[in-house]
Amino acid sequence: MDASPREPQTRPDARLTVVVVNYDGWPDVLGLVDRLGHEPEFLSGACRIAVVDNASPSPAPDALRRPGLRLVLRPDNGGFAAGVNAGWRGSRSPWLLLLNPDVAVEPGTIGRIFDRIAALEARPEGPPGVVGFGLSNADGSPQGSVGVFPSLARSFREQLSPRSRRKYVPRRRLRPGPVDWTTGACMLVNARMMAELGGMDEDFFLYHEEVAFCRVASDRGWGVEYDPTVSVVHRAPLQDRPISPKMRVVIRHSKLLYFRKHAPRRQFLALTGIVELEAAARGTWAALRKAAAERRAWETIGAIARGLRRGRGPLGREVLELAERAERGDDPDDGPRRLGDGPSRPRPRRSPRGSRSPGG
Repeated sequence: MDASPREPQTRPDARLTVVVVNYDGWPDVLGLVDRLGHEPEFLSGACRIAVVDNASPSPAPDALRRPGLRLVLRPDNGGFAAGVNAGWRGSRSPWLLLLNPDVAVEPGTIGRIFDRIAALEARPEGPPGVVGFGLSNADGSPQGSVGVFPSLARSFREQLSPRSRRKYVPRRRLRPGPVDWTTGACMLVNARMMAELGGMDEDFFLYHEEVAFCRVASDRGWGVEYDPTVSVVHRAPLQDRPISPKMRVVIRHSKLLYFRKHAPRRQFLALTGIVELEAAARGTWAALRKAAAERRAWETIGAIARGLRRGRGPLGREVLELAERAERGDDPDDGPRRLGDGPSRPRPRRSPRGSRSPGG
């Protein structure tokens, strides 16, 4: 549902649409929109904003109903990829800028991005498909934003690093130019590539969708780059927050799904076996500590691994529903046990421009 007021037909198409995906973070959204709304590019109509809400429990503030801003109210929370796709489908801009609501944008940032777009479009070989910009923490320290495509060996090595650095290339080794993947917290996307790919993969609910997106883009011959000349502050990255049992289910699922879709099958099968063993051991430890929600989460993770290995398993919003069911302690006959044994609901094949709606 697009809740924006109708704009005059004479208004020219914008060069850039900023897509902000929200789930019950309205104060952050209002702050970000207010800062973007003072940028000259927004005031001139060269830049517009699409705020996509993934069925937040609280209503959208009236302050978001303003010219130049399109408010998309989704009927459910389908994850970040689903939200990005909803913002893209209503845009006619040649470029999209994905921004998390908890990003702080300094004055002049959009102007610098327009300068980068002009330089990219002037390249003889044409512009890349994805450009990731620099991220920093609220205290000014650098924040990870670029990574290497996952592999089984790399996954083992990452366990020896703090979670805040686990997915990312260390700053000392990071250079501007081609990279494997970049985070979706501040990502510039070529809309022509987006159309070719049919949008982001909505089978991911959260946390590996941008990795899969950059992998598919690279496989299709599109460049993925890192450009630190533009930087924003990302106040609350997921890797710095405590992991709840519900979020642990979502994160484990996203990694398993990435390996099923984009890694050699032997690596995927090995990973499912490792995750099953991990789930059994950590679930037993949680039971001994009488941590019921944690035990149920690990039972769910083990069932997800079995289901994905058998070509079944949850996709998209189904993952959130399973995680919430485990958190509440619902009847296991409606959850993990059936997940590994029965077929999952078939997913419709996405058309080149995508016919299904997104979330986050």
